[in-house]
Amino acid sequence: MKNIYLKELCITNRYGVDTMELEVCRAAIDKIDHQLARLLEERLQWVASVAAYKRAHHMEVYDPRREKIVLDRIAALAPDPDLAPHLRRIYQMIMDESKAYELQRMKRG
Repeated sequence: MKNIYLKELCITNRYGVDTMELEVCRAAIDKIDHQLARLLEERLQWVASVAAYKRAHHMEVYDPRREKIVLDRIAALAPDPDLAPHLRRIYQMIMDESKAYELQRMKRG
């Protein structure tokens, strides 16, 4: 949904103005959370592959150049410029956890 403005549970979106119950909003968020969890799990599976490659090639987990490229790309994807810093911070947390998982996988061998 684009251009969402909540005001007393009234949502303006591209389809017009609709009054929504809080539970409807939460159900939509829950559905998105479910999708995100599946995608993050898939992402971590790819991170495990990256960890195996880096271990085999004696590479460091942290690559600041790559991290900057990814964070800049994610921020640029935000259709609303006000969302860009939030997406960047969220994605920084995802990357931090990915690095921790990568390190764990590399130590395990």
